[in-house]
Amino acid sequence: MLMSVSPKSLAKSAVATVRRELMVRCHGVDVADVAKLLKTFIIILVTCVTVSLPMQTHAKSTKTAKAYTISANDVADIRVTKYELALVQVMAEICPQMLIGRQKSQFYEAYNNQLRAFIPSADDPEEILDYLSTQRDYRAVLQSVRSWTKSFPQNENRELCTDFANVSRAF
Repeated sequence: MLMSVSPKSLAKSAVATVRRELMVRCHGVDVADVAKLLKTFIIILVTCVTVSLPMQTHAKSTKTAKAYTISANDVADIRVTKYELALVQVMAEICPQMLIGRQKSQFYEAYNNQLRAFIPSADDPEEILDYLSTQRDYRAVLQSVRSWTKSFPQNENRELCTDFANVSRAF
């Protein structure tokens, strides 16, 4: 007796047979289960990344405003000219990359000592420099000192940085 079999049912049974033959079990876990877990993991990962991207771009475009806790006494107690302060600030910008090893740590120590001598009553002299950098007149002085410093050859600037690092207070 002949049975009529449709191509569709034949294809379904062939696919089912192939699936059973390709099924791999390892430590009690079927490959199909791992594939489902992997798909779920990828969906969750993509969802998390998609949700966090708008937050990250928002965070990058938002600048945190720094609240300066500087009293009038701190600014009034600056014992040097703005040019001297600007020179020390510019040296802090250019010297670390010109110095190596112990010289660099000596430079930072001399820099901190110099700032403390210039602004003795401040809890954080760098905060005073940050504050002054927001002031138009100090920014002009700072830019002038930067230009002046860049006009010298690099080896002279390196020598100045080395000399500054080797003394406890330069000015």
